[in-house]
Amino acid sequence: MLFIDRIMKPLNMLAILLASMLIISLVIVLANKDVLAPEPEKPPAFLSIREVDVSPVKVTSAEIEVNVSAYIDHYGGKTRDAVMLIRAINRDTGFLTTQVSAPIEADESRNGETLLVSQKLKVERKGGYDLKILLFDNGSIRDSGSVNIRGLEAITPFSKTSGIVLNNIDFTVGSVSAGKVSIKSDMYLENNGPEPSENLKIIVKAREGASNLLADKTSVETGVIPSEATIIKSVELTVPDEYNYMVMAELWKEEVLINSWEKPVLLAPTKTVPNASVEKKVEIEVSKFAREGGTYDAAKPQEAGAPSSQQAPKEPGFEALAAITAIIAIIALKRRS
Repeated sequence: MLFIDRIMKPLNMLAILLASMLIISLVIVLANKDVLAPEPEKPPAFLSIREVDVSPVKVTSAEIEVNVSAYIDHYGGKTRDAVMLIRAINRDTGFLTTQVSAPIEADESRNGETLLVSQKLKVERKGGYDLKILLFDNGSIRDSGSVNIRGLEAITPFSKTSGIVLNNIDFTVGSVSAGKVSIKSDMYLENNGPEPSENLKIIVKAREGASNLLADKTSVETGVIPSEATIIKSVELTVPDEYNYMVMAELWKEEVLINSWEKPVLLAPTKTVPNASVEKKVEIEVSKFAREGGTYDAAKPQEAGAPSSQQAPKEPGFEALAAITAIIAIIALKRRS
């Protein structure tokens, strides 16, 4: 028995050793199998355009800059070099005007979310455009869409936007002196903007209706006008009497003309004559419109009922001009007859 025990002990140890080696080998094989097995392929990213918004950012007289915002649905895995490309196609010519691109940042953690991707581009205000939007991922187009913009010329340039509107102009006669009439102009200015207006300048001009000669001009500042408020600004113009005028009000923002309005002032009203009547030359005394140093000569008022010979003397040299004008008118009438 002692001999048998001595033999069995080494055999048991050998069996244990072999079993251990077998288990270790099996573990190594299984581990290598797991390591060498390929990872399951992740699904490619899915990109789809849900909606597109276009809004003006900057408008000038020649160009308009718009912001294109695309709402993009993202599903699947992480994108690889995903890009949104925007191409502006002229609707009249079909030519490519310009194109811009913006990166699309999306990963697995944002799976199922809607991404907002924006980019700006500039086009001319003249004409309309089709904005073609392409979504690229890993060099392939995932989705596409388009939106058109038109009527760009109707958008007011930002430099000409003020919110100030001239509702009306009232005229009152101040004084009459030596053939000169002082006209007071009350301008009703309303701010239709949502914010208080800037302090702008208004230039008021009076032009004679027949000759378009500038009789007088002056300027006044609007001041800051509260939103939805109306103020009255008054100026005074001095013009020759017995003529008809077109009074113009120009609204200026620094060196930019924003808007202009006009209204007639009739100091020599006339009635409508038949079409068959003979044409008559309009007599205009140019000397009445002459100014020295931007102001009229303040003469003494003419007494009521005084003969016309007592009026202020005309400037020298205009008698010859009137005579030449009369000769030309006579020759024209003879040719027509």
